[in-house]
Amino acid sequence: MIRVFSVIFFTVAVTACSQTVDQQADDYVEASYALCGAKVKAFSKSDDGKIRVICQNDSYFVVKNQSTLAYMQELNGAYCHGKGFTVFSERKNYYTFTCADDKNFNIPK
Repeated sequence: MIRVFSVIFFTVAVTACSQTVDQQADDYVEASYALCGAKVKAFSKSDDGKIRVICQNDSYFVVKNQSTLAYMQELNGAYCHGKGFTVFSERKNYYTFTCADDKNFNIPK
C-alpha cells in the first residue's frame, strides 16, 4: 500500500514540476518580447506571483502578476512598436512606462 502511494505521489510531483517548468519557459519567452524587446539576462517568479526580469540592456522590471505581463505585451505593441520598455511601473490607477525610443506614457488602468 505504501508503495502504491509512493508511486502516485512521485507521478503527481513530476507532472506538477514539469508544468511549472513549461509555464516558466513560456513566461521567460513572453517577457523577452513584452518587456525587453530583446534578450532576457535573468528571469524569476516568486511564490507571491511577482515576476522579476533583467534585460540584456540592464533594464529591470517587477511585474505584479501574469495578467499585467500580458497587458504589458499589448502596451509594447501599441505604444512602443514592439521595441520594449526601458522603464515600466504599475501604480494603483495607472501604468507609467518609457519605451526604448524614450517616449513616455501614463496610461489609466
